[in-house]
Order: sequence, then C-alpha cells, then structure tokens
Amino acid sequence: TVLGVCASYLWLDRPLALWIHRIFGFTHVPTTLVESPFSSTSFISVLIFVVCGLMAISGHRFSMLGTTVTMSTISAITAILIKDQLKFIFGRTWPDSWSQGILSLVGNGVYGFHYFHHGQSFESFPSGHAAVAAAILSIPWILLPRLRVSAIIFIFAADLGLVVLNLHFLSDVMAGTFLGISSGLFTIHLWRATYLKVSADTVQIK
Repeated sequence: TVLGVCASYLWLDRPLALWIHRIFGFTHVPTTLVESPFSSTSFISVLIFVVCGLMAISGHRFSMLGTTVTMSTISAITAILIKDQLKFIFGRTWPDSWSQGILSLVGNGVYGFHYFHHGQSFESFPSGHAAVAAAILSIPWILLPRLRVSAIIFIFAADLGLVVLNLHFLSDVMAGTFLGISSGLFTIHLWRATYLKVSADTVQIK
C-alpha cells in the first residue's frame, strides 16, 4: 500500500485528476445533506452503536446478521477517528474545489502535503468515504462469505466514484481503503480473541 500510494502520488494523481477535469469538467456535488450533523456517517454510526449497546445490556442475543451490523458500526467509528487524525497529520489539498474556499490542484494549482495543517482545504488524504466504506463492508466480507463478491463490488464502486468525480486523488482512495480494511480486520480479530478467551475461561470454570 505504501509503495502504491507513493507511486500514485509521484506519477498518477496529478495527470489523472487533470484528465478527469478536462473530460468531465467540474462536477457539482451537493454537500448540504452530507454536511448536516444528523445525516453524517459519524452520527449514524454512533446512533447504531448506542442502540446495539442498549440491546446488549437488556440481554438481547445477536444473530450473525446482528453481530455483523454491530461489528461494522464499531469498525466504521474506528476508521472515522483514525482518518481524522491522519488528515490533520498529512494535510493534503484536494484534486478539485468541491466548495468555495477549498484549495485544490484544478482550482488553485496547489498540489502536495502540508503536514499538520487544519482546515477543510487540507483534508484530502486519506479518503474518509473510502475508509468508511471499506470498514463497513470488510466485516460482512469476513463473517458472511456469501456476500464477499458484493462487498468487493461495492468497495470498488465507491472508490471509482470518488476518483471519477474528482473528489479524491487515486492515492487518497488507496490509503482510505487500506485504513478501512485494517479497521475491519482489527475489529473482528479483537472480538474473536476476546470471545474465545471468555469461552475458554467459562469451560474451565464449569
């Protein structure tokens, strides 16, 4: 992933973003709904997490589908928290200005990383949407083998859309997808390690 991101940054990101802009022009993406705090991925993930937590406290036993939803929510929240820190660390500008005042390659000729910079202009790397999509879909990919092909298709479609709309550089999407998959793997393996340990202890006590 590191090699792929570096190669994309050096040789692919800039020409690809400029080519997409020449072909499709500026793609206006409405941000009103996305920017609403009540429709954000963070809010929805936290809401689902609280609901699942209350169900667990009340003694509800989750099915495999319920477990998948719960693990996906935890994975998504983890990915969101990590990507927010990484965006601040890397401080990368955008391929195109999706809103007024946003610095970008197409709009301002700005390209590169500006480490430890605050502000919306410096939040392109890694892609949060790619990270969340991979974080959520990596869970059913692991727990529900029947959905593996669908999960891969949806992850690829989300990544492709972000690049084609010039919302992110290719390397942003690569890093975001890696972050999301890692979050899903960590979540599942931590859950399995804890579950197996508790089960083994229960058997020994009995």
